[in-house]
Amino acid sequence: MKSFDQANEHFEKAVRKLQENLQYLADQGKVSDRFLNMQNNILKTLINYQHEVMNTLNAYEQLAIDLSLKNSMEYKKLLDAKESFEAICIIHGIMDFPCWLAKGKRYLICEAVSHYRNGETQLSSTVMELVNELPAHERDLLWSILNKKAEAKWESELRALGIEIKAYA
Repeated sequence: MKSFDQANEHFEKAVRKLQENLQYLADQGKVSDRFLNMQNNILKTLINYQHEVMNTLNAYEQLAIDLSLKNSMEYKKLLDAKESFEAICIIHGIMDFPCWLAKGKRYLICEAVSHYRNGETQLSSTVMELVNELPAHERDLLWSILNKKAEAKWESELRALGIEIKAYA
């Protein structure tokens, strides 16, 4: 902008000098009124053009500032949402969320759709660690409780398909 400011300053000086020269010529009676009016109209046009350029530049500068602020606010909103999502994951014991995010959007959506369609839920890594630390008999009891609904659903689907369910002892 420095070179523009300098050019603008030179333009203003040149216009003032032209006005002074015109006034000198008018005072000396060396130019006609018609010529003086024509030159004054040219100077007015140049000055109006310069003002319009300055107003347009100021409007663009303000627009750039507004867009910059808006984009930074949108970025801040996204960053806040990401940090909130990470906090929710930690609250729910999902400590491996960076690993999940690394798998990519397409994979995550496929997993989510698959789990939803099958009525499944994946336990967090923290819960799985707690379950795996249980003694074997408590772990088996917990899995039987958690899988009770799933087993009933599978049995229902197998019966609907006409497949006989055999108990293995």
